[in-house]
Amino acid sequence: MTKKKVLIITEDDFLRSALEKTGYFSDVTAAESIRSKVLGDTDILIVDDKTVAYSQYMKEYSGYFKQVKSNFYIVRDMGTYVSIFKNLSSYGVIVLPPQLTEMQIARRICEATVDGDLPVKSVAAFFGAGPGCGVSMVSQSVARRLTDITDKEVALLILSGSEEADYFESGDGSYGLSVIKDRLVNGILSSEELKSSCLKSGNLYILPGEKDISKTRYYYPRHIEKLVSLSIETFDGTILNCGSDVTGMSIGGLNSSGPRYLVTTQSDKYFRNFKRLEAQILSHLGINVDDFFLIVNKYIESDELKAEVDLARNYHMDLSSVIQLVDYVLAIVAERDKKILSNLDQYYESSIDQIANSIAGQLKIEIKNPKNSSGAFKNFIGKVFGKGK
Repeated sequence: MTKKKVLIITEDDFLRSALEKTGYFSDVTAAESIRSKVLGDTDILIVDDKTVAYSQYMKEYSGYFKQVKSNFYIVRDMGTYVSIFKNLSSYGVIVLPPQLTEMQIARRICEATVDGDLPVKSVAAFFGAGPGCGVSMVSQSVARRLTDITDKEVALLILSGSEEADYFESGDGSYGLSVIKDRLVNGILSSEELKSSCLKSGNLYILPGEKDISKTRYYYPRHIEKLVSLSIETFDGTILNCGSDVTGMSIGGLNSSGPRYLVTTQSDKYFRNFKRLEAQILSHLGINVDDFFLIVNKYIESDELKAEVDLARNYHMDLSSVIQLVDYVLAIVAERDKKILSNLDQYYESSIDQIANSIAGQLKIEIKNPKNSSGAFKNFIGKVFGKGK
């Protein structure tokens, strides 16, 4: 694959660093003004509207910039984006919307300019349609099962905005995001320090979330993107519990993930809440919800409730799994005894097994210890949808 040369006209040095880290470009040069630009044999030109206003960009484009094969223009406010998008697009310029992080911008540029398919990151993110939908239990159960079927080291990073230590033994010692925050923010956190700040259970490494909820606002998407990047280097696979709220932590997690999963239930309140998040926040952050896979949790077979196919159609997502509602007593016992539900309920276990196998395939992680759970899963489907004996 031939690597291309990039010139960025911007004062944002983080973008240059993000592009260099992709490894897809032979040379990434940054200039802070038009006067210092040197196109030469540049293949990709990226211009920031903070550095070059739109009117000036159009003058430069007609006589100068258009000689470059791939042009990108970064816009920093939505009003400008709406007003100039159509015109610049007609010239073949790709306009990048506001509020994207440097990692998102770098990925979009890679998607548009790199020949061949980009490798899938060894990260899967779980996000909830609303509080109480079960994203914590589902993500931890999948992470646990992924270690069982692959014999690989898997990390579970809690990015929900709270510690979430309900379903595992925390033990003694200092663990979690609170311990490593300063080194993470300053870019000096090592793989060894990340591992030592996790709770370990076999090949599963769990990083508890921030203990002090008042401090979660100090985590920016850039910080979490660094954390996930380090986790990719440290572990064979990473599962992200992004919670159900849009915060700097959850945004950073969703930005950094490969496959993304939305956990919801049949309740209309979750659908309304998620659609509100999509319209007001996610769409403006460059997060395409159509790329999510849907997990319908706490499922009940009833004529009064929407079926899983109807839910997938409403959410505009591919259906990944249906998880039957677990008995209330079992749920309380799981929290009391710090056990995941897949240890207590065979139908829940079968659904989690299906998700974990799917993620292993998507992340290209070889399954070393496959479990023949197809029979149990078929029984579950039969019980839920009335197709069994």
